[in-house]
Amino acid sequence: LKNGEIRDQETEWGSIVPNSDGTYSTWAFITALPEEKDKYRCRVEHASLAEPGLYQWEPESNLLTIVLGVVAAVLVIIAIGTGLAFFWKQKSGK
Repeated sequence: LKNGEIRDQETEWGSIVPNSDGTYSTWAFITALPEEKDKYRCRVEHASLAEPGLYQWEPESNLLTIVLGVVAAVLVIIAIGTGLAFFWKQKSGK
């Protein structure tokens, strides 16, 4: 849905395919501009749902970026500490 209107002509549909666990899946997508993401919703109808679900885009998680940043910072601190220890050991050994 874009602004509450069904956009079937813009939607590309995948076929129904079996999963390894005996269930089936399918997909549909529509090309949208990132700045228009607030205008789009995905309506999901399925027999297992009491009523259709209406979903919107979730912000992308930046958890990976945070974890990589922390790991990089720790490695830099370890490298600096190791370098300083090596330097002081060399200096005191003269």
